[in-house]
Amino acid sequence: MIAKFPVLRARLPDKPDDWSSIAGLVTVLAVLASYPLAYVMATVGPRARSLLMLLVLLPFWTSALVRTTAWIILLQSNGVVNALLMGSGLTTTPTAFIYNLSGVLIGMTHVLMPFIVLPLYAAFSNLELSTVQAAESLGAGPITVFRRIILPLTAPGVVAGGMIVFMNAIGFYLTPALMGGPGQTMIAQMIASNINTELNWPFAAALATVLLVATVTMLALFQRFFGLERLIEGGGGKAGEPFTVTSRGRSPGGWAAIVAACLVGAFLIAPIIIVFPMSLGSSPFLAFPPDSYSLTWYENFFGTTKWVAALTRSLQIAGLVVAISVVLGTLAALGVARMRPRWRSTVETIFILPMIVPVIILAVGLYYLLAPTGLVGSIWGVTLGHVVLATPYVFITVRAALKSFDGNLEFAALGLGASWATMFRRVMLPSIAPGIAAGAVFAFITSFDDVIIALFLTNIRSRTLPKLMYEGVAHEIDPTIIAASCLIILVTVLVLGGNLLLTKRKTT
Repeated sequence: MIAKFPVLRARLPDKPDDWSSIAGLVTVLAVLASYPLAYVMATVGPRARSLLMLLVLLPFWTSALVRTTAWIILLQSNGVVNALLMGSGLTTTPTAFIYNLSGVLIGMTHVLMPFIVLPLYAAFSNLELSTVQAAESLGAGPITVFRRIILPLTAPGVVAGGMIVFMNAIGFYLTPALMGGPGQTMIAQMIASNINTELNWPFAAALATVLLVATVTMLALFQRFFGLERLIEGGGGKAGEPFTVTSRGRSPGGWAAIVAACLVGAFLIAPIIIVFPMSLGSSPFLAFPPDSYSLTWYENFFGTTKWVAALTRSLQIAGLVVAISVVLGTLAALGVARMRPRWRSTVETIFILPMIVPVIILAVGLYYLLAPTGLVGSIWGVTLGHVVLATPYVFITVRAALKSFDGNLEFAALGLGASWATMFRRVMLPSIAPGIAAGAVFAFITSFDDVIIALFLTNIRSRTLPKLMYEGVAHEIDPTIIAASCLIILVTVLVLGGNLLLTKRKTT
């Protein structure tokens, strides 16, 4: 089967959809898709669980721009999905999957689903097998067990992850801008349009304020009822024999969940896998599978000045961001750890705000702040913006590392006459180094993948690789963009793999 196509940008007329309704639909779809995958992850062996976790984490750490680009290729009228549907006889004419509501829902669900899968899997892992066995011994069937036992005990993890998804979805910009139609204009697009096109800054500020208030309100509710720990720990019962398949074996519903989990896993990984063979095609039109294989588009990438300059600039900025955010995030975590519990939660909330507040608000605010200084269009302007985005990740990972650090070691070192600096270098730093390293990885990926900050703070001479790719995708996809997408995936995998190897060496 071969599907060849030039990528044409066509906007279909559509009924306007409320941006909060779209965010709600994405949240519901993410929850429905996450349940079977999380259930199977909790009930299979270690090897299968590791494979499923990889299917979740690899898309999670892959650039949203890369995934959105891949979905456009997969879903357009003469793309891979339509070719499969028509080739199998399920449809006779192409189905419009993109530039309408379906494209937005597919793209956003794919990007945000891991935020629910991970806490839901943790909730399943915290369930006690004895609870399920007791219900079965009293005559409860699979449906009753799910409705009366599993669903209530996993609901806190679902609600926590769902709130995170909804908070991200209401401020989403990238996927709706590239995969949606005029009827799916999200509030972030309205803000950008009123700034860049309409030049109506007061109305843009009003929209940004509405979005900010909605996000902060939901964050306050999240902190009040769950806290950040809920996103990691989930909502199960007490620690006991871990939840797994009981002696009855899998019910028909359990086997249906396995089938659904396989489909969800394919949904998560397909956009990442598809770009690699397509990047090796020699045709100027994107084809899957390619007629012939070559390195033409990689040669074009490294042989074109604008692509090499953008890649070099992205790496330079990411390096600066890692150096600055690691210092700031570590110092912030050390300071917060010594605060009184009364104020600690409030300060922690302030530090994580850049992770929760839609990036479009940060971009607009940074543009206002930096424009008078002349930093807009320079590497340092983008670096400062990315530091704001990346520092909370370092803060969170170092805070988690500090919670496992034995404070008695600090007192012992100080009591033996060591200065605080010596104690930190010889005692505390080796203990929290894995957390700092993880924060550095998160900071690098956050900076290297950013598009929205770069859209506002760079110009044609200082644009980063993601911004250059975005400009190409918004008009017509040159196959060079697919090669660039593969390079971004490889860089992300190498950084994550390097951090994993270092962590294993330190633990052994």
